[in-house]
Amino acid sequence: MRALIVDDDIALSHLLSRCLGLWGWVPDEAPRVSAALEFFKQGSYDLLLCDVDLPDGDGITLSRALLKVNPFLAVVIISGNPENLRRARKVGLASCLRKPFSLDDLRALIDLKCAGES
Repeated sequence: MRALIVDDDIALSHLLSRCLGLWGWVPDEAPRVSAALEFFKQGSYDLLLCDVDLPDGDGITLSRALLKVNPFLAVVIISGNPENLRRARKVGLASCLRKPFSLDDLRALIDLKCAGES
């Protein structure tokens, strides 16, 4: 199972990548929307962990665009801004975590989103 982490916080992105690797995922990291789009063009993903406020765009818009390409993509939106999480839920991206979050909460949400897909 492949995961794409889109977050401009490099330390958090590396931490998430290490955790996902330990949990059996093959993760890639993208600090910007443009990099995420390039990764997505090069291969398929099962999971997207996406921050909302990115240097070159909006993670909600990116997530919705990637879901049009792959409607089976499991998406988890992460943000420290509660308004971003409300916006995500309003457009149907219900799996959201507010920063800071526990790794246990992240794993439980990923397991719930990806149940039966492995």
